[in-house]
Amino acid sequence: MAKIEEKMLPIYVELNRPGITTEEVEDVYARWVKDYDKDMADLNYFVSSNNAYVVEKALKHKNDALILDAACGTGLVGVELTKRGFHNLHGLDRSTAMLEQAKQKGIYKKMMCASLGPNRLGIPDDTYDAVVMSGAVGSGHVDGSCLEEFIRIGGYVVMDTTLKFFHRVSYQGKSWDEIIDNHIMAGRWVTVTRRLVEQSFNSLDGIQYAFQVK
Repeated sequence: MAKIEEKMLPIYVELNRPGITTEEVEDVYARWVKDYDKDMADLNYFVSSNNAYVVEKALKHKNDALILDAACGTGLVGVELTKRGFHNLHGLDRSTAMLEQAKQKGIYKKMMCASLGPNRLGIPDDTYDAVVMSGAVGSGHVDGSCLEEFIRIGGYVVMDTTLKFFHRVSYQGKSWDEIIDNHIMAGRWVTVTRRLVEQSFNSLDGIQYAFQVK
């Protein structure tokens, strides 16, 4: 694959500053929300369609499956899932501004404002056939502390990381991949796919993950 240059929108650079806090991230998204979808298209954001494809394969075209789009943002993954015939979608994000933008797309039957982390979500065990999270791992965003909750509430878990950013995140001294592997070794989930995706976002390589909860 021919290498393309990474694009550097000022607000994108601001968002991905090392050490950015959760509060600063929320402020950036509130300012970016109106142009977010357009800018993601300009930044070659293939992650949404890639993850929707993996969800489709995992669920074997079960279009009535209940799916949680975690860290849904403006609903880009939800749009891709809808294109594949899924209509039973819930969206969750901590940014009220992003949720309001997603609401306008009319693709989620339920929307929740909540943070992803070690905190227990107000969702019963085994609620979802699948949980999908795209483009959310990084400084001031999401770390591996949310994975235990995904296991509790989901059947399949489909996620991605961007290699440039996910090395910056850890939880209780453990990296993202260490936490994933701990759950594998504990028998909580099994790997469906774990692969390198070249130029998955803005010329940057990433890793795509899919796990089946046991």
